[in-house]
This record gives sequence, structure tokens and C-alpha cells, in this order.
Amino acid sequence: MTTIAEIQNAVVKLPEPEYKSFLKWFEHFEEEKWDRELESHINSGKLSAFGEKAISEFQKGKCNKL
Repeated sequence: MTTIAEIQNAVVKLPEPEYKSFLKWFEHFEEEKWDRELESHINSGKLSAFGEKAISEFQKGKCNKL
């Protein structure tokens, strides 16, 4: 099994073009992971209270234009 130290060492040794390619891939990987987590939280109702509060505040006129 690969350890974190081995992965870090491998990344440090990458030539610049390969490092940039890896970084682009990893950023996309993280974005996809974030999207899945957010969707999971939305579907499970974990964010419902925040949405309800925002709607309530908006209906009370407690919002500012951006």
C-alpha cells in the first residue's frame, strides 16, 4: 500500500509539466468530491434549516442587494 509520505515524495519529484497536469486533475477531483458531499447534505436535509431561515429573512425584508 502507498503511504502519504510516498505520495508526497512522488509529487515533489514530478517534472513541472507533469506536476501541473497532476494539480489540474487533483483540483477537479476535489471539486467533484465537494459537489458530491454538498448534494448528499442537501438530499439528507442537513441544509434545510439554513434554507428555511434564508427564505424567512428574505420574506421579512432583511436582505440587502448585492
